[in-house]
Amino acid sequence: MIRILHINNFRNCLDVRLSIPDNSNIAVLYGKNGSGKTNILEAVSLLFEASGLRRAKYEEMISRCPQESLDERSGNPQDGTKNFWNIIAETTSGTFSSGYIAGENTGRRIYKVNDKNVRNLGEFRKDNYVLWMTYETDRLFMQSPAERRNFIDMFCNVRFCDHALAVKNYEKLTRERLKILKRYCESGITTDVAKWLNIIEAKIAELGLKVATARMAMVAELEEYQIHNAEFPEFRNNMVGKLEDEVMRQCAPLDAYKSELLNRRQKDAIVGATTLGANRSDWQVFNVQKQINAEHCSAGEQKMMLIGIFLAFILRNMKMDNRDLTVLLDDVIAHLDTKHREILFSYIKRFASDGNQKISIWLSGTSKDLFNTLSSTASFFEISNGTCRETSISA
Repeated sequence: MIRILHINNFRNCLDVRLSIPDNSNIAVLYGKNGSGKTNILEAVSLLFEASGLRRAKYEEMISRCPQESLDERSGNPQDGTKNFWNIIAETTSGTFSSGYIAGENTGRRIYKVNDKNVRNLGEFRKDNYVLWMTYETDRLFMQSPAERRNFIDMFCNVRFCDHALAVKNYEKLTRERLKILKRYCESGITTDVAKWLNIIEAKIAELGLKVATARMAMVAELEEYQIHNAEFPEFRNNMVGKLEDEVMRQCAPLDAYKSELLNRRQKDAIVGATTLGANRSDWQVFNVQKQINAEHCSAGEQKMMLIGIFLAFILRNMKMDNRDLTVLLDDVIAHLDTKHREILFSYIKRFASDGNQKISIWLSGTSKDLFNTLSSTASFFEISNGTCRETSISA
């Protein structure tokens, strides 16, 4: 669990330091909109997930704020901006550093564990993992299928150690296939190009089935571990798409998948997209009480359903994963009435007070008064214009 966090030159956080006491597993960030709360949570997420909760480009995360005020403190005033960002966390399992240095043609990510360079986030994930919900998650059922796949993939990345890599390689290969199709379909695919495509499509089919299978296993587990509380709507959920509904039901799904990719070459070249595969799947959720799909539920019902699903995964994983868990809840309590806010807080306090579990929860909101229920267990930090100040609940 993170005890000390230092953020340098990241978005509007020029030099932010937070220290969380050993007896507290809950951190509350409060402040006005645009003060930097989400930036801090994004920085935490980048310690454990390559793309972070915003899935933004690393270059975009570099602070564009003038450095003069910061450098004057060190006696070295200068104008302009620096070309890097860095995040350091002292945790119960070591010191982690995640950073980025911009380059003329391409940038470079840097990872360190206890001041030693490591190749990737795999070293971080051995002892830690992260989950998050954001304000935008409220609209998940009204957003694109890609956003819903990303939500399920967040769980899959925790549950299956190689899921993120499988998704990355799958997407890379589908882009490569489309480039080949675009180049050769009009002039004609030669024998050599056909062999090349056959190899790529075989890998796409293998990875696509692996990704789809992991997602289907994940949604089945969410259903199994759902919270039986009247305030969280009972749900059924599944992954839907031609891959799941037709191809994977066949006796030889891998062969069927490769055959479909072959048959769709001309179509995919024309539309400029891969029309069959894990990239076309969607996550569908059904409200059992209302007997309607989640997209047709009220905004409040959708929010409580998503919170229930999120908590269900935490409960499931707390039983089966011994790593430290960091939970980021970015303005999730917005638009929750007092009753449902207190229900959520009751689970948060339950997680944080369980001595057998290694879990920390970070929350953000516009007012510290919204978090009065957590006053005896949480550390409070006022965020203002990219700066951080620890306070008490009565401050």
